[in-house]
Amino acid sequence: MPLKKPAPAVLYQAIPSHTGYGTEEDAMGSVVALQPKPPKYDMKKMFKSDMHVLRFNARLVSTEPDDECRTFIISYYCGNDTIQVYEVCDKNSGRIGGPFIQRQKQKNPSNGNYYLESDFLIGRTIFLSGFKFMLVSTDEYTAKYMEDNCEAFPEASLAAIFSKVLAPARNFPSLQDFAVDLLSKLDKNGDQVLDFSEFTAGLRSLNIHVTNHEETALMRRFDANGDGKISMEEFYNTLAKCF
Repeated sequence: MPLKKPAPAVLYQAIPSHTGYGTEEDAMGSVVALQPKPPKYDMKKMFKSDMHVLRFNARLVSTEPDDECRTFIISYYCGNDTIQVYEVCDKNSGRIGGPFIQRQKQKNPSNGNYYLESDFLIGRTIFLSGFKFMLVSTDEYTAKYMEDNCEAFPEASLAAIFSKVLAPARNFPSLQDFAVDLLSKLDKNGDQVLDFSEFTAGLRSLNIHVTNHEETALMRRFDANGDGKISMEEFYNTLAKCF
């Protein structure tokens, strides 16, 4: 009489957590194989985007009062999605500036995936190696790169931003009437000039909801001469081009 053999016991070996040394892909090679192989990289992406480096000015978000004045430069390398943090220190500040976090790939704790270039926008909070950074501004190259790749950075699309600003223009007989009315509401002190804080506060008061990155993109577009202020002439000429 044939007897059924009991099924062999299958033991599940849990994958150990990452120790923090090296990358997770490199460490995983020693788990799945006796002779680990180096992780494969996206060579097409590296050849295409290795020259693009996005740089952001950032501040450290901390409960310590001494950390409020600390400034950092966060560099995102588009070729391999690695991130490097550099601390900028003033003379006689008591701190030694230089590399703060070495160049490596970092995971987004909110979704468990590696940070992508689209995750970096002005006003966003980034978690890197246990530190919390607020992105404050970008350099000119990064701002231009975002505008040229608005499919990856929707908040950098000037067409989408201006559609929000120009939506109330339908209720005015002409663009000039709309521009004069809008500038009068934004320019609270009546000096015919808008600075960045006055510009952003005015947009919020008019229920024109834009993000921090969109505010910066608008200010950069309106401020033609780069003096940090928007004159009536700059304001109207920019609206006329985008209407």
